[in-house]
Amino acid sequence: MPIDDAGRFDAAAFYGALDARRIERGMSWREVAGETGVAASTMTRTRLGGRLEVDGTLAMVRWLGRTMESFTYGQIRGGRG
Repeated sequence: MPIDDAGRFDAAAFYGALDARRIERGMSWREVAGETGVAASTMTRTRLGGRLEVDGTLAMVRWLGRTMESFTYGQIRGGRG
């Protein structure tokens, strides 16, 4: 039976959104870390697809002006991300 991954978090899409916003604003990753209040090591883990802490992830999602749900496979596939 296939696993329904519609509610799973898409870390690659999340990182892509962070990187796009960072570039759009002409910022370094260190500047993003400072502005979000998230450690630079958390930024690295995000890029590498590692485990993310809830508080740091929420801070980065807020910085993007998005919701956690917008980074789920179901929302991305449905074009609502």
